[in-house]
Amino acid sequence: MQRHAGKVAVVTGAASGIGRATAARLAREGATVIGCNVHERSRAEAAAFFAEQGLDVQLARADISQQQEVDNLMARTGPRVDLLVNAAGVMDGYLPLGDLDDETWSRVVDVNLTGVMRVCRAVLRLMLADGGGAIVTVGSRASLGAGPAGFSYATTKHGVLGLVKSIAWYYGPHGIRSNAVLPGGVHSEMHKSSDRSGWAFDRAGLAKATMPPKGQADEIATVISWLGSDEASYVNGAIVTADGGWSSACASCRCSG
Repeated sequence: MQRHAGKVAVVTGAASGIGRATAARLAREGATVIGCNVHERSRAEAAAFFAEQGLDVQLARADISQQQEVDNLMARTGPRVDLLVNAAGVMDGYLPLGDLDDETWSRVVDVNLTGVMRVCRAVLRLMLADGGGAIVTVGSRASLGAGPAGFSYATTKHGVLGLVKSIAWYYGPHGIRSNAVLPGGVHSEMHKSSDRSGWAFDRAGLAKATMPPKGQADEIATVISWLGSDEASYVNGAIVTADGGWSSACASCRCSG
């Protein structure tokens, strides 16, 4: 299927997990993909993977928490972006508020929320000039409540939903769509985050008691690809859960109460 043929897509966090799976899927579906990631080793491994698969995915170094690096990414991308996928994110070691240090808070907010804002802001300018586009942002089951992660991660993932919906409301009339995908547990390096607070991690285990088996990154990439395509032309401001039914189960139980 060539649903993205002739389109230019930017994927943040494209060297691992959901970001890498999404970059690969979009490339297979015809898009010219410019991906970014801050970690050199992950970029090298991803570049080898894309080459093995015969996929034309360009990888750049970019720390989206830094405005200059976002500017550099946009300069490399060129004057047109049809699809932006915000897949970059960091975890927080399951730290509750009482144990949270300023450095962790700042890093998680800078990447998961401020970084997403900066990339969206830069891409929106291009989309406005081009007459439209689509933005798909990866949220989390933690966007809907507390429990699956620490305080700063959950707070930023709640904030992302406000950003997604605000873009949809303001820019929908300009032909720009903004939607979010909320994964549950997914097999990826990100979900191997170390536990930095034993009792809070145990508490998180209560919320995870109803979690179905972890999904595969490409299962989330499939949803992202569809939301970013013309097939979803009337979908704007949507929050799409892709968690195997986890959020439905948690809505009916009291495991995190």
